[in-house]
Amino acid sequence: MNSTISLHVRYGAWIASILFFLMIFVPTSYQLIKSLLLSFVLSMIAVKSLRYRKLALHPIVFLWTLFFVVVGLCFILYGFINGNPGALRVSTVYAIWPLVYTILVAGTVYANVLDRLLCVIVIATVSIGLYGLSYFLHTIGLLPDILYVPIDQGQEIGLYEGFAKFSLYFISSLNFSIPFNVAALMTWSQKLKMPVPRFLLWIALTIGLIPTILSARKALFLVVSLSPIITLIFHAFQSSLYRKARRKLTIHFLIGASLILVCLSIYLQFSYSFNIQVLANEFAEGFRFSSDAGAVVRREQFFALMSDWAEAPLYGYGHGAVATGSIRDPEMPWAYELAYMALLFHTGLLGFLAYSAGVAWIVWMGLCMIRSGHRIGLYILPVLVGMVCFLIANATNPYLEKYDYIWVIFLPVALINQWLLTHRAKNP
Repeated sequence: MNSTISLHVRYGAWIASILFFLMIFVPTSYQLIKSLLLSFVLSMIAVKSLRYRKLALHPIVFLWTLFFVVVGLCFILYGFINGNPGALRVSTVYAIWPLVYTILVAGTVYANVLDRLLCVIVIATVSIGLYGLSYFLHTIGLLPDILYVPIDQGQEIGLYEGFAKFSLYFISSLNFSIPFNVAALMTWSQKLKMPVPRFLLWIALTIGLIPTILSARKALFLVVSLSPIITLIFHAFQSSLYRKARRKLTIHFLIGASLILVCLSIYLQFSYSFNIQVLANEFAEGFRFSSDAGAVVRREQFFALMSDWAEAPLYGYGHGAVATGSIRDPEMPWAYELAYMALLFHTGLLGFLAYSAGVAWIVWMGLCMIRSGHRIGLYILPVLVGMVCFLIANATNPYLEKYDYIWVIFLPVALINQWLLTHRAKNP
């Protein structure tokens, strides 16, 4: 019986890794395949839980999940009573998916699943970089049709003088994975034998920066630029045992990253007529709220959301409400690019603070793990950096309203859960 259960766990770990890779590499598409894989993983967790008659979930993690599900249901019900058109449509994001992800968190304590998932992030980054480059080369006519594999990622591209803009769904995943790679290179020494070797991290960073530059996504530029600074902030909480190694790794990263950026810039400039100055001006244009098209739309949303929120500051209007004077999508008028302003409008100050408390708890627990000097503290540091950077990007793009991106919040929760069940339980 035990050997059968162990075999199920190993299969479940591989299936979970494939599912996680697809969530990063092909988000928002191929949902039928992901649903089948998810069902299989959940069934494996159920078998393991029934075998031991418990779910491998720490009570604190369970209570936080229950709290957010209750908060979500309350604002969904409030929105339904108010007749909000999207009240029931968002129930999956605020009630169902948190429960599903919590079950998945319980499954990560088996068969070194967390090590596998961290490795998957790096492999997915390489895959995104290679496919993004192949799409660009195919578009400009340098890659023949026979070598290009079309996948459903909403491909769009614009070629301009001095730079290009292309959009694929998986570009959003780079808001987490590139900062994750940056932080890992600044903290994971080769001597510590972390889940991903440093040479693979360097490869992922180099290849991942190619679609980062080619896409010209302003939020992505911002979080990638901020990731070393955010990493240094979390660095400050590390044990003094890592202080010497920390300085060495940071210097190596700065030198290596500078060389990569210089080489990529020169290559793109001479091969495809890219102009870094033009690209920098395009980035700065995104902050000119009177001229940039995207910034103008977000400015309109901001004032519309804040104007309506001011009339119901404590409770908002409930999930699925639509602000007067600004409709982003006629099919989903309750969805806005300004995710946090929309959350404040929908749930009011009380709901906004409730959701913020969960993120604050994740960061606080992560800092406790980092300060402990334990190995799992090294695991969570790049994950926290990736989460913070993704949340910054989410401010102007509602990524977290999709099933494929909620893992950004629950991956650090999985590490925290394992910490609470193992090291913290032995060393209260």
